[in-house]
Order: sequence, then C-alpha cells, then structure tokens
Amino acid sequence: MAESDSREPRPERPTWRGALQLTLIVGVIAAAIFFARAPSRDYLELDPEDAERAIEPTAAVIQPVATTASRSLRLTGMVTTLGTVDVRPEVSGRIVMVSENFRSGGEFSAGETLVQIEREEFELALVRAKHGLEFARGQLREKQDGEARADDFKERYPDRDLHPWLAREGEIQQAQAQVDVAEARIALAEWALDNTRIRMPFDGYVTSTRVSAGQVVRGLESNLGDVFPKHQLRVRAKISNFDLDALEPAIGRKATVTANGRTYDAVVERASRVVDVDTRLANLYLAITDQEQRSVLPRPGTFANVSLQGPAYGDVYVLPEAALQINGSVWLVDDGSVASFTPDSLGHAEDGWLVRAFDAREGVVVGRIPGVREGLAVRAVAHESP
Repeated sequence: MAESDSREPRPERPTWRGALQLTLIVGVIAAAIFFARAPSRDYLELDPEDAERAIEPTAAVIQPVATTASRSLRLTGMVTTLGTVDVRPEVSGRIVMVSENFRSGGEFSAGETLVQIEREEFELALVRAKHGLEFARGQLREKQDGEARADDFKERYPDRDLHPWLAREGEIQQAQAQVDVAEARIALAEWALDNTRIRMPFDGYVTSTRVSAGQVVRGLESNLGDVFPKHQLRVRAKISNFDLDALEPAIGRKATVTANGRTYDAVVERASRVVDVDTRLANLYLAITDQEQRSVLPRPGTFANVSLQGPAYGDVYVLPEAALQINGSVWLVDDGSVASFTPDSLGHAEDGWLVRAFDAREGVVVGRIPGVREGLAVRAVAHESP
C-alpha cells in the first residue's frame, strides 16, 4: 500500500500584485525626476535683459568738488649719524682716570673730561720751560746792559775805539730769539699739560671704548674709543622717485620725525642722487632742529616715522581711499552704467587720495559693487560718510 503525502498543497499567489507594485515605484521615481528638472514657468518667460534689470545693484557715489590741497608723505626711516670720531690722545702717558660716561652707550657733554693721563711729567716740563724763559730773559738783559755801556763809552770818549768787550753787535738779537724760543716751549708745555685731559668739543654719545685705568697710551696712535656728536644725528628715510619729484624743491622742506614715542621738528637737508639697486628707492636725510629736546634725542639705529608736507596743488579732488580701485583707477556712473576711469594721481593728502580734477559724470563710486564690470547697470545713491 503506497504511503500518502501528508503535506497540503499551497495556494498560488496572484502575479498581478507584484507587477502593480513595480509599476508604482517606477512611476514615483519618474515623477520625482521630472519635477526636479523642470524649469519654472516664470523663468522660461523672463527675458535675460529684463532679469538683469530686475537685480540691478546699488552703487554709492560722491560728487567731488575741486579744491586746493597739499600732498602729504609718510615715510619710514632710521636714525643715523654723519660719522663717528676716533678718540686718540694728543700726548703719551699712563691713564689714571676713565669717566663713567666714557663707556659704550654713555652720554657726555662738551668739555667734560673723559680720560685723564698722568700729569706729573708734564707739570715738571712746564716748570722747566718757565725756568728756561727766566734764564733767556736774564741773558737778554745782560746784552742790553752791555749795549747801554757801549753807548755811554762812545759818548764819553768819542775819539777812542770801542773796547772789544763792549763791541757785541747782534748779540741782543740772539738773546731776544732765545727768549722767544723759551716762550714757545712754555706754550708747548702748557698745551701738553692741558691735553692730558681728553675731552670733546661737542655733546655726544659713546659708541665703544677700549681703555682702562693704568693703561699706557701713545699720542696720536692709541685708539681709546669711538664717539659721535649729537648735532650730527640725521634721519635717513626711503622715498620713491615719484614722491621725491613731487616734493621738489625737497631741500629745506620741514617735516616731523617720531621716534621712541617722541616727536621732533626736522628739515630735509639732503637727498640722494642715486637710487638703491635692490629697492629702487632714494634716500632723504633730515636734520633734527628741535633744540629743546636735545637731551632726549634718539640714538642711531632707532626706527623713525617721517611726515612731510608737499607743495599745494590747485584744481584737484581729494577722494576717499575707498574710491581707489585696482591699478589706480576709479569707477564712474555714466548714464546708469559703470565705467572705468584712471585719473592723474598726485599722491595722498591728510584727508585722502589727491587727483587732478576730472568729469565725474553721475558720481565716483565709493566702495565695492558685487560682480562689477564695465557697462554694468547700477542704481546710483549718495554715499553717506561714516
């Protein structure tokens, strides 16, 4: 007897349900793609030129007024000096004193004793020279007395020959010459004694020293140090050829120098005739004229800011810095559109950019316009100063 299958057959699932689900999924995806890519009706019907006018940007403009203004220059420079002075003794000897002010970085006054050389030898030389003068004067008096006796003899005995002891022609002149030599020796001894005090005829600063007490120095040979005078301080500032030409005449032009937080009056003393090979800049040299602040003058190597006032120009515009565009140009609004214009630049003044007056049309654009280009249509509005 055959064994019967105990499992019951499964009912068949209708196939149309799966097909319907797949169709719905495909339809949803297609609709999403269609609506995502379809342009709006308004965009399709809008003309490109009308669209550009619909998003017309705003341009802030000013109407500059021609005036008279002076160009100002702000330069950077460094305090320097015309040169240093080697301190060398006039006489030889042993150093017995070195002033505390005669040290590297020290400051001294005119006539102040910086170094003292031992004086004893020079004092003795002066005493000897004075004794020599007394001896020479005695010899001169003796010759003068002899001449007086000869004159008396001639007067008493006109017919007799003069005794050889009295006939000493020219001896007085020789004695007088010895007196003169003795006086010169005293002057030299006094000079040598005075020069045992080493001092400078000017107020100055000490750059470096190479001396100490007990050291033996040789006159005109030993270098005791280097100093520089205050009155030879100068400020060297870099300047372009364009700015230098604009300052003409530059020599004698007044300026202010700021260094170490202090401001000094100055005047342009010299201008270099050769530009630097690397920077292509020239040099201005300014002398500090502020005598009231000589005690606090800046030292060489100090960074300095220089402010110069140039000549006055007539019929110019003073434009705000925000009007300056690339390559020294400006944007003008002309008949509702942007136009580029490059004015004749004269530099910078205290209040802004100095240019020759020109036809400003509907105004000079101040600031930036997004997407600006030549011919861009804009709506001009008056610029409001902050």
